[in-house]
Amino acid sequence: MTSAGGGDGYRPEVDGLRAIAVVAVILFHANLGLATGGYVGVDIFFVISGYLISSIILREIDQKRFTFLGFYERRIRRIFPALFVVLAATSAASWFILPPEQMQTFAQSVVATTTFAANIFFWLKSGYFGGDAELFPLIHMWSLAVEEQYYIVFPFLVMIAAGARKRWLPWVMGIAFAASFAACVVVTRDQPLAAFFLAPMRAWELFAGVFVAIYQRPWLAALGRVRGARQAVETAGLAAVVAPIFLFDSTTAFPGWIAAIPVFGTAALILTSTGGSIIGRVLASGPMVGVGLISYSAYLWHQPLYALSRMQGLPERGPWVYAVLIAATFLLAWLSWRFVEQPFRDRRRFRRLTIYAVFVVLSGALLLWGLAGHVAKGFPDRFDRETQALDATAAFSPKRVECHADALNPKPPESACRYFFEEAHWAVLGDSHGVEAALALAEELRPAGEGVVHLTYSACQAALTFESTNPGCSEWMRQSVAWLERSPEITDVLLVFRHSYHLYGDQTRSFPHVPDQKPVFLRGVGAEDARRIYIDSFSETVRRLTAAGKRVHIVLPFPELPTHVERYIFAGDRGDPDRVTGADMEFYRARNARILSVLERLGRQPGVNLVETAPAFCDAARCRSIIDGQSMYYDDSHPSLGGARRWIRMARASGDLPISGPVPAADAAVSAGVKVD
Repeated sequence: MTSAGGGDGYRPEVDGLRAIAVVAVILFHANLGLATGGYVGVDIFFVISGYLISSIILREIDQKRFTFLGFYERRIRRIFPALFVVLAATSAASWFILPPEQMQTFAQSVVATTTFAANIFFWLKSGYFGGDAELFPLIHMWSLAVEEQYYIVFPFLVMIAAGARKRWLPWVMGIAFAASFAACVVVTRDQPLAAFFLAPMRAWELFAGVFVAIYQRPWLAALGRVRGARQAVETAGLAAVVAPIFLFDSTTAFPGWIAAIPVFGTAALILTSTGGSIIGRVLASGPMVGVGLISYSAYLWHQPLYALSRMQGLPERGPWVYAVLIAATFLLAWLSWRFVEQPFRDRRRFRRLTIYAVFVVLSGALLLWGLAGHVAKGFPDRFDRETQALDATAAFSPKRVECHADALNPKPPESACRYFFEEAHWAVLGDSHGVEAALALAEELRPAGEGVVHLTYSACQAALTFESTNPGCSEWMRQSVAWLERSPEITDVLLVFRHSYHLYGDQTRSFPHVPDQKPVFLRGVGAEDARRIYIDSFSETVRRLTAAGKRVHIVLPFPELPTHVERYIFAGDRGDPDRVTGADMEFYRARNARILSVLERLGRQPGVNLVETAPAFCDAARCRSIIDGQSMYYDDSHPSLGGARRWIRMARASGDLPISGPVPAADAAVSAGVKVD
């Protein structure tokens, strides 16, 4: 994301390319459906950066004036002044907006950003396309981390390879490119988040720009020998850049090999576009160059504005809110460019020693601030004790880390957790939405001396008969069902899956509209075919368990919230029912219409029982996030431990969940009807 100057001086059409990239990213993060593949804007930036940086380094090596001190001085002048301003402003705003848990995460992300490790942090923290990602003000800093990690290694690589009249340079770059691209393709298949966030799988995109810088003249000369070849490559390049912005989406296996389309398209445009072509003139036009010049600052500002506005619920008022936020993004970007970026690039105003001193001092201050936010757990004392007490009820199961399986800890069923007795007649099988249900059920069974086997796997579909893209999920599901079949002591199985999420995507990205995204658990299959395969697989799971003599209790979908529950916990007036409302029953029925009909059909089979969830969270019209002074959720969809306990008690008392033994008096009162406020 450097200035558009290459080996042959300033190129305005490259700034035009940067304009396309930043607008694509901004529209993608707005989630208005206007640029479903706008994330490829980052790939465009990577190619441009590789081209510009290598052009500068190679030119200075030729002129025998390259120094590492000078190189990193330019990087600091270019990247950090505007970044520090955005981090400081976002930190100040977050103090007043973010609740403690998210404030702690934000503080951690400040540390990660300042230490060039944001890509690693967000790889470990969350997916880029999930609902939670929209609430991270600094998630977009992952791409800066990739570039900075590249800048640490690349100059040394060039200095070594550029010796002996640069004979080794193409070979070293070619090997590095091939290794990175191969890793990208392989890792995207097995660990897509790692491929998306980590530098080794992204470096080839920057190397693509390096090859343009090295071979620009001979490649142009070769194209010039074939009439119309340069124009054809330029047109194809533009199509390869623009088409993915509108044709790719969150279900695309990205980056992978398909990332080569926008990457090589960008390289082709950098190579061929000039002020003499129609495409080049458009890219070099005033508006395009103007946006390109402020694109770095626009990239920095847009996500903090989006995320903090979402925490305030502003986008729920209508799409026009994003028009205001986008306008604010470009206004702040121009101010940053004019009064921060430009002055700090002026060596007459800020000498090298001053730049390094400012960098060290401000980096240190941000690190201390971020570490303080982490240690202080998001500064909960900013809020009154009543709010803090309510926030403490938004708790997940204390057994979640120990007992919940995932790709890194698959936990075969033979080693599954058992609550609270070794002898168990009940098992809970499902995805992460079954974790709190397992413990709450075990607590309800404990007085009778009954145990519960905990079988849950993170984000795992009922993938018994198909190969899920979630690593390890299908194998774990097959092992778990087979284990239950050969375990005669297990008589009852509670099935808890977030079906509609697997079938149609996350509700936070579309609310108040019902999401209709293509399923992501299968590759190379149409949306409706994937949904049919999922439903057939779940039905087969039920069939096999009942055939093995199990009583199968299918849990109906949990009501979901429009956003993280902390939004409601830290609302100004929790006494107002509208401030603690999640979704309404109309949304619940529309969101789950497809799967409810399937589950009702399965519920008519012998040995199958349906367990309602909505009565524990909703009245006839509305669902609530806070009931009787307790948070019913710990995020936007998972019931808190308190919410799961309330649901299990009510399901038992109403007869939905047949558990032997008398219903406690308190539970009988629940079944008779408790005020849902």
